[in-house]
Amino acid sequence: MKKLSLIICFLLFITSAFSQNSKKNIYSGGMLFFQPGYMITENEYQDIRHPDFGIGGILRFYFYDTFTAGIYGGTQRTSYNSSYSENSHITVGYGGPIVGFSRQIGQFRYSASAFVGKATIRNLHIEKQDSHLLVDAHFYKYSTLVYSPVLSVDYALTQRLLLTLQTVCLTSKFDNKSLYNPTFQFGILFNR
Repeated sequence: MKKLSLIICFLLFITSAFSQNSKKNIYSGGMLFFQPGYMITENEYQDIRHPDFGIGGILRFYFYDTFTAGIYGGTQRTSYNSSYSENSHITVGYGGPIVGFSRQIGQFRYSASAFVGKATIRNLHIEKQDSHLLVDAHFYKYSTLVYSPVLSVDYALTQRLLLTLQTVCLTSKFDNKSLYNPTFQFGILFNR
């Protein structure tokens, strides 16, 4: 799967390099360093609805005047209270390809993409804890597919440096449960 993703990215890079004129961007990539969101899911013991934070990255190739494709990934984590503990947490790590549309107007670039990728959901649910001793705890790990729309607005500070704001809603079904994670993502991208 990794080899296939790398081959696809390489082919998109070659396609984009020959389809652009010299004044247009070929790609942008960078870090999404501030990602506040709200996780909605459940486990066998309770519904989980709690704010979360994360970190991630994106690499987008631009070709022709309106298309974009690339790779996207990150992680979201939240801690939540259970019956007798304040240390339960759930983490979602995800990554995969994105495809969509993009348009640059002045210093702004608008993109609407779709993301589908693999995800790993890890949940440490602590039912009972005595000081630092876990009396009743359960660890769940699921591998699943996650998908989301990715809407972004990039603002060019310089020709090579952009600020980006993205909205996503990570969605997944696993073990007869659902995960929804609407998230705002702020970051810095570098152009070429």
